[in-house]
Amino acid sequence: MGPVRTSALATSAPLALSLALALTGCDDGRKSAEAAAVEELSVLSPVLAEDVAEVRRGLPIGAAKLGPMLDADTLASTVGVQKAISRTRALVKDLDVAKGTFFSYADKDGIVLRSEADPDVLAQKSILVPFPGLQKARAPGGTLAEAWGEMKELRGARNGPDILWTAAAPVKDDKGALMGMFVTGWSLRSYARRLENSALVSVKEASEKAGKKNPPLVYVFVVKGKTAYGTPVAPDVNAQAIEALDVIGKTASGPYRGTLEITGRGFGIAAGRAPDFGDDAALVVLASEL
Repeated sequence: MGPVRTSALATSAPLALSLALALTGCDDGRKSAEAAAVEELSVLSPVLAEDVAEVRRGLPIGAAKLGPMLDADTLASTVGVQKAISRTRALVKDLDVAKGTFFSYADKDGIVLRSEADPDVLAQKSILVPFPGLQKARAPGGTLAEAWGEMKELRGARNGPDILWTAAAPVKDDKGALMGMFVTGWSLRSYARRLENSALVSVKEASEKAGKKNPPLVYVFVVKGKTAYGTPVAPDVNAQAIEALDVIGKTASGPYRGTLEITGRGFGIAAGRAPDFGDDAALVVLASEL
C-alpha cells in the first residue's frame, strides 16, 4: 500500500482559501457545473446500489451451482476449477453481469485454488488473512459474508491508498458439508473508474442534447471513512479537497451540493451517502465546465 495522504489542506491557508464554497465575483460556470454534478449523482447512486445487489443476490446462487461441479477430478485440475467458475457465472444472470474484478474459489481454509482470470494473482494465497470478515461464510450455518480490507494483488492503482470490498458465499457438497467459498469483489479505485466512465458517457449525451460544444469535466470518487478513492489517474489534489470537506459529516442528514475551487479551477460538487458500502461511505461527483 502507498502512504496514506495527510490532510495538509486543513492547515494550509492558501489551499483552504481555494476550497471556499461561497462564490465571489464571476460565477465562471460553477453553478451549471454544480447542477451537472447533482444530475450525475442521481444517475450513479442507483448504479452503485444495483452493482452491490447483483453480488448479494447472485453469489449464494452461484455457490450452490458451483459445488456440484467440483468433484474430485475437477478439484485436481486448476483448469477444471477455472472452467467451473466460468460455467457458474454463465448460469447466474447476476454474476454474468457482476462488476467484480475477480471471481475465485477458495478451499475451506481460505486458500484460493483458482480464479477465473489469467494470470491468477490469487492462486495459493489466503483470502482470509486480508479479509478476516469473510470467516463468517465458512462458519456453521454461514451464508453470504462481506468484508473490507487491503491486498496488494487486488489493488486498482499502483500508487496511493486503495481498499477492497469483498463478498464470499459458502460452497457445499451434496451432503451439505462445507467445501470452500466462492469469492468476488473490487477495489474502490477500480470501481471509481467504472462509475466515472459511465458518467463521462452520460454527460456527453446530455451536452449533445443541450447543444453544448463541450461536456463538463467530471471526476467520480467513492469515500470510505475519511479517504476519497478516485480512478487510478485522478489528481491527488481532487481527493484531498474532498477529504477536507468531510462529506460523511455533510451528508449525515441528506445529499450535499455546492461549489469549490481546486488549483484555480471552479467545480460543482454533489455528494450522497452510499449505504451499501456502509454507514461511513459516500459517492461524490465533481464537475467543471470547459
